[in-house]
Amino acid sequence: MAKKLAFKQGAYKEAVDYFKQKINLPTRRWNDLEGAMHTRAFTVAGAMRADILLDFRKAVDRAIEKGDSLQDFRNNFYDIAKKWRAADPSFDAKMEKPKYGAWRSKVIYQTNMVTAAAAAQERQARAMPDVFTHAKYICQMLPGSRDEHKAWNGTVLPVNDPWWEKHSPPNGFGCLCEKEFISKYEMDAGMEKQTKAPTAPNDTTNIGEKWDYSIGDADAENQRLNDQLKEKLKKVSDLYGNINENDTVLSPKVKKIADKRREKRTPSIIQGIRDRWNDRKDERAGNIPKVKTDKKIDSFKKPAELFEYMENKRGFKIDERLKKFDLGHVKEVLKGIDSVMTVFPEAKIDILGTDPKDKNRAITRHYKIPNTPFSILINKKYFGKNSVPYTDDGFHPKNGCHRATAYHEMGHVVQCTLAQMEMYKYDNFELVAKQIVNKAAQDSGVEISDYNKVLKFRAGISRYADEKYSCKETVAEAVSDVFNNRSNAAAESKAVYKALMERMNNVRKNKRNN
Repeated sequence: MAKKLAFKQGAYKEAVDYFKQKINLPTRRWNDLEGAMHTRAFTVAGAMRADILLDFRKAVDRAIEKGDSLQDFRNNFYDIAKKWRAADPSFDAKMEKPKYGAWRSKVIYQTNMVTAAAAAQERQARAMPDVFTHAKYICQMLPGSRDEHKAWNGTVLPVNDPWWEKHSPPNGFGCLCEKEFISKYEMDAGMEKQTKAPTAPNDTTNIGEKWDYSIGDADAENQRLNDQLKEKLKKVSDLYGNINENDTVLSPKVKKIADKRREKRTPSIIQGIRDRWNDRKDERAGNIPKVKTDKKIDSFKKPAELFEYMENKRGFKIDERLKKFDLGHVKEVLKGIDSVMTVFPEAKIDILGTDPKDKNRAITRHYKIPNTPFSILINKKYFGKNSVPYTDDGFHPKNGCHRATAYHEMGHVVQCTLAQMEMYKYDNFELVAKQIVNKAAQDSGVEISDYNKVLKFRAGISRYADEKYSCKETVAEAVSDVFNNRSNAAAESKAVYKALMERMNNVRKNKRNN
């Protein structure tokens, strides 16, 4: 028996409030928006005109607020399609076809109803954090339910467990799974028992594209920003009253504040603003990654607590001997590893350990076994309590630091993982790196048949471009450069990162299609 999606009228005030705060955003394709952006925007793929989108918005709005059934919504859907097909020849004619229209109307109805319900339940639970301490994954166990989601059924975890950040349902188009919130009293009474997360928190293999986000987290952030905006508008209103847009002369009070702020704009502050702006431009262009640093790592005072947190979050072990290393240096390494894993969840390590030879800053250890995680080893010389300061000797990108070293080693893990995913043996890892470097050089206008020009291109990243070093080092240096220096990274590093990401995305796409 199919799950009934329609709400009873007035049953979900939070769902109505959640949906009403969305803005209408015309899009051409279903995947034009990143996952969490859907909590702020209402879209219907292909509805490029604002007036057409508004009609669909009203139909969904009514379904959520009045409790329309799928058939009620479908009737409205066909009326809208017929109206705009007659008025606008460019409108998608397939909307009127019974089979296609029935499918599209069901997708639109179902997606908006289940996401609004999920947001409403999250709002209700988050309003009482001391009561609802755990959540349970509920799969409807229907014939069409995904086998992976059936396996997650019954998972009980704390509401702040990192697993929910990617796996909070719904987890794809047509997914009817739910997140049931459990009270502290139910847990204490033994009515429910906490389980282990069925997958690694960052493993999104069985989640639909663009669905790997928590509706509750995104909605809470949207509410926070809305409250912040209201507060700022109130402050402006209290200070200046209602400012007339035709006023051309600033009041003395406003002018005084403006002058004071202008004085505080030091060259370093202005440069910081420019850097952040350039970072966003390069992120949108795909030249650099969107780096997300886990600030919680800094909060730990004891190595044991930090290690347990990271082992639970990322699934790799940390050598007990690292407890004797400088905690601040180890934190920087963990933040670097964590940031790269956020962008490349496929890149996994099995252990963060110590380098027995204490020869280099860090090394990546590989195994000649397919689909095997790698290891990263660090030494006392650079990461211990009496570490040797970093110097710019040209072998590493500028602004070298402990975190940049972690970025470099994770660069090796990423490219080696990519080679594994493409069914290469370890001996072919260098070939994959060389192909990435050559693609980047070619995209930058370098003739790859000219060996000296390619070497010069690599030298723009670091001295690891010396012919005695491998292209694997060039790729790792480029990864370190773009993660660490952002828009200030070398143009050659950005080109290598872009070529690496394009190749990874192609592998991901082929994996999904197969």
